[in-house]
Amino acid sequence: MKIAIIGGGISGLSCAFYLNQAGHEPVVFDPHPGGSIGTITIEDCILETGPESWLASKPWAEQLIRELGLGDQIAGSNDAARRTYVLRHGHFVTLPEGLQMVAPTKVWPVIESQLFSWRTKLRMGTEIFRSPKALPDRSVSQFVAEHFGEEAVAYLAEPLLAGVYGGSPDELSAPAVLPKFVEYEQRYGSIVVGTMRDKRPSAGQSIFKTLRRGMGTLIEALVERAAVVPERVESVAPGEAGWMLFAGGEWIAFDHVVLACGANHAAPLVAPLEERLAELLASVSYSSSAIWTFGFRREDVPHPLDAFGFLVPRAERQAIMACTWLGTKWAERVPGDKAVFRCFSTNAEVSREAMLDDLNRLMGISSAPIFETAHRWPDSMPQYSVGHIARVAEMDARAAAIPAFSLIGNAFHGVGIPDCVRLAKEAAARIGAG
Repeated sequence: MKIAIIGGGISGLSCAFYLNQAGHEPVVFDPHPGGSIGTITIEDCILETGPESWLASKPWAEQLIRELGLGDQIAGSNDAARRTYVLRHGHFVTLPEGLQMVAPTKVWPVIESQLFSWRTKLRMGTEIFRSPKALPDRSVSQFVAEHFGEEAVAYLAEPLLAGVYGGSPDELSAPAVLPKFVEYEQRYGSIVVGTMRDKRPSAGQSIFKTLRRGMGTLIEALVERAAVVPERVESVAPGEAGWMLFAGGEWIAFDHVVLACGANHAAPLVAPLEERLAELLASVSYSSSAIWTFGFRREDVPHPLDAFGFLVPRAERQAIMACTWLGTKWAERVPGDKAVFRCFSTNAEVSREAMLDDLNRLMGISSAPIFETAHRWPDSMPQYSVGHIARVAEMDARAAAIPAFSLIGNAFHGVGIPDCVRLAKEAAARIGAG
């Protein structure tokens, strides 16, 4: 079967790999395959242009990597130094040990923490007495505030989720973004009780995993195994026995078409085919991001760099939302005589001066960096806003009703690399079955 895949990010390339494995003929259309995932090396430092790792608890990315023969390249984060700072009143405060996203699972670290007031600590301690509830879709802010109060929203939920979704907890859907915790609320009332009861013993593996030579290695391996056409698809139309795609100035026939290009780019392609599906795709909002990476001589950085990095809550924020201390989190990526800071913002146009001034202020650095690089990704992060689950259910149903048509990507059932791989593999299996 000849299959067109529109979009060569991790979703499209993974789908092509699994279709190839099943004996089909996928063709990926993308002028720049890989999307935001890529790796560069500066001054012997391995730097990422986009995502730097994946969650080890979700197995699908690692399964794909091992199938590609890259298992020996997998490396874990340096969890001996795993802690995160949060900026509070201009000072770094350690995120309490034992937090499972927004749920505290250890009493003493919360009691000792300077991140929360005693009122919030008391609220966290008494949350275990809540009764089970089944509530309608609501925002993450409403959900967390109901359980732990507004301070937990401002200094816990907002900075943690801003770096993952690039959005506001006031808009993000709790069932879509925190499904396990909403399930705990329904079963136990208390998400602390649910987290403790469902707590699994550590398998001794790192929380985050990456590839030793960078995440770009994954893209290179997938591209090597795919037929990639470096053209943008301008139009899609039903053909006599499948589909016709217009790309590179010509119409090309395919048996099946897979849209893996993001909801915002899929909407205009779908509009002539299924108006309501196009409206739903267009309703998915996107935020932007910028990653500025600065390298310094280690001797010019006074901070001990004894954590993975820091988060900056909205109330304290100037330019930087989050910053990773690469040499601490990934020991093999930065030589010992250097300090490298990966700074994140949801303003794709943020200036070099704004990011560097903010970094110098927060880290007490007075020397100039020895290198810097920026990667800007406008409209790149889908927002799972309130009502997301119902909208996606309708999208799935409408897409399934279109013959020989599939819709995948990070706008629907998970934004991380493992979820994208999982959905791509499932789509490849459905196509092969039928």
